[in-house]
Amino acid sequence: MKHLLKYIAIAGVALAAASCEREPLTTHTDEGGVNLAFDLSSVSRAVNAGDFTPEQLKVRIYRPEGADSALIRRYTAFEEIPTPLYLVAGAYSVKVEAGDKNNVAFVEEDETARRQKLCYEGWKPFSVARQTTSTIEVSCPTINVRANLVFDTSDSEMDTSYGQQRPKYENRLISNVKITLAAITTSAQNVAEFKQAIEAAEAPVLTFEQFETKQAASGYFLMPEGVTTLVWAFEGEHETDGAIARMGTIRDVEAAHAYKVAFHYTRTPDGYAKVEVEVDDSVEVLDDKWYFKPQPEISGAGIDAAGINRYAEGSTVTLVCESINDLTTLSLGGVNFFENGAPVEGAIAGVSCVKNEATKVTITLAPTYFSTLNGGEQTLEFGMQDAGGADIYAQQIKFRKQGMLPEATTADLWKNTASFEALVDGDATNVKFQYRERGASEWNTVAATQQGTEEGFNRFKATTTASWTELTFPAEQQKANAFKPDYAKNIYANHTYEYQLLINDQVVGTVGTLYNAVSQPIADGNFESGSLPCWSEDASQSPFWGSGNNSLSATLCEQATYSGSVGKCAHLIARAPMSLLASGNLFTGTFTFGDPSFGLGTVRFGVKYPWKARPRALKFKYWAKIGTVNTAKHKTVIPTGSADQGAIYVCIINWTKQHGVVSGTSKCEGVWSPESGQFPTDSEGDQVGEIIGYQTFYPEGEMSGGMVEKELELVFYDKEKMPADGNYSLIIACATSRYGDYMNGCNSNEMYIDEFEWVY
Repeated sequence: MKHLLKYIAIAGVALAAASCEREPLTTHTDEGGVNLAFDLSSVSRAVNAGDFTPEQLKVRIYRPEGADSALIRRYTAFEEIPTPLYLVAGAYSVKVEAGDKNNVAFVEEDETARRQKLCYEGWKPFSVARQTTSTIEVSCPTINVRANLVFDTSDSEMDTSYGQQRPKYENRLISNVKITLAAITTSAQNVAEFKQAIEAAEAPVLTFEQFETKQAASGYFLMPEGVTTLVWAFEGEHETDGAIARMGTIRDVEAAHAYKVAFHYTRTPDGYAKVEVEVDDSVEVLDDKWYFKPQPEISGAGIDAAGINRYAEGSTVTLVCESINDLTTLSLGGVNFFENGAPVEGAIAGVSCVKNEATKVTITLAPTYFSTLNGGEQTLEFGMQDAGGADIYAQQIKFRKQGMLPEATTADLWKNTASFEALVDGDATNVKFQYRERGASEWNTVAATQQGTEEGFNRFKATTTASWTELTFPAEQQKANAFKPDYAKNIYANHTYEYQLLINDQVVGTVGTLYNAVSQPIADGNFESGSLPCWSEDASQSPFWGSGNNSLSATLCEQATYSGSVGKCAHLIARAPMSLLASGNLFTGTFTFGDPSFGLGTVRFGVKYPWKARPRALKFKYWAKIGTVNTAKHKTVIPTGSADQGAIYVCIINWTKQHGVVSGTSKCEGVWSPESGQFPTDSEGDQVGEIIGYQTFYPEGEMSGGMVEKELELVFYDKEKMPADGNYSLIIACATSRYGDYMNGCNSNEMYIDEFEWVY
């Protein structure tokens, strides 16, 4: 039952003979009078439907006198309410009740029975002025408390808490179940005392005894004054445990809320019977409420206050706010444009108002106001306050208009593109979007195409195209050309972009913003953990950072500190086992020593990485001391006596397995460089996949001072492909000698590395 009584209308009538055919009152003519008329059509329908009888409708009107209120009118039956009723101008309050309060509890059988037991109550102050017409609304919610009783008879759930499997709930062994629920405050210690307290207090009681055929019941309570607890009792007979009697309390019970009490019977190893009670006191405001008196209301010619209105571009919208009492405040979007009963000029651009009467204000929304709104469905949230009280009423009026659709704006942070959409009013075909990174001076323009119609508007969409510059290299250096992204035209994570709509080359609406926050950390890139496999001699199962530490050489990679680092960092040290070269190294991947034979080590490059967005660069801190080449065993790339080079590089890869490089005293196989081509071959001759993007850095000489920050801007072989989920997709590698795999370099080089992170 959604509504029982719509409203009570307090209608002020002019008392002068010229304005009213009725004879004026013989008394209180100076003060004026009011006509109290009731719209009782819905009450009549409710009575006819059997929801409640006419005698169950009660209306009382009070007149304040000092600190107290005096009852001046009382109507206890439908037929008693006079039409019309006159009241002297002044302050009053009205109290309305409906429903039979004698029916304090019942077992719910059907919807009709439930409706007949509900009670409603509401109270509202109002004032009457001379020769005015007023309408007073009172909200009359249900004041019943709903109780749901559930007895779980299942025994399928198993309990292993005592080291054995047994049914958790053994309800099917119980008979003669009886549940009692009462609205009472009691100090009873057992079920017998509880029942005595119920009888003594004549408390509202709900009892149910039919759980053999029905597992749930519902009832309604009217809580006695001052009582905020429901007390329950559970009784039954268990075939092995005997009689069961338990009780408990639900506290802080509130009107118009629902409470669920679930009963389960559990047996513990010693045979002790226990009742588990689940109290669900989540709010279930009963869906039965009636209202009378509308709040201040906003309307307008051709405006559907409950629907969505189509805004015609360039038009002015006029609305009227009317109230029963004097209007004091009007706001739009939380900004007051009418305060203390007067307009506030310039409070909101394009919004103005005129006070027609104390209770009526005309609001004008100019095209300049609508130009500040995005396209699509827009909700205008008005706030209204009158002199009748401190309540601020809210009303929404919705429009659908031309303009950008921010909710449809998306970005592909790997392809570095964005899509924009807009609604366009009329037959315009020259529709474009412009975008730029915030702070840039130049806009990028992209043409839009029509995607269809929507509620009388044409819908347009545009998707940007990533821009790239092709880089060329000498044939002997690189086997495939790479590309560098154009950062001014491409969309990247963690950057703020602006965009706007152009129709016939004119900017329409506001400037929108696009920001896509991405957190894409590099695991342990700050090297603070002391348990990383790269510090040990066993990196064969490393999930991320590995090194070539082994038993034939002193430590090649260790945790350390250095000037300029934040906390700990990685220290790479070249060694000279057997007067040869073991380059200090750190990489993402694994290392196995003695495989395939003694004296050889196998580095397997590559880790799986959860890519979310394409990075612009890899940033890190480093310090290097790179000397003169003094060793060349397998291959001489840098001659002895020449300046050596260190190496730091990053690769975004799409490999089905790790790339193996075997190196040691007897051979060197599988050496590769990301600059040499897109598809490298590993030590077993396998082509494991492609390199998508990379960058290299070869430090030289000895640095002075502490660690410095460095960024490696990535270039890409493939401009669109994103590494497949599950593939090996990232390599970061550092070495004290660029050609250390060939044992070609300086065996006294050092390098410090710290703070790896992506730059966008």
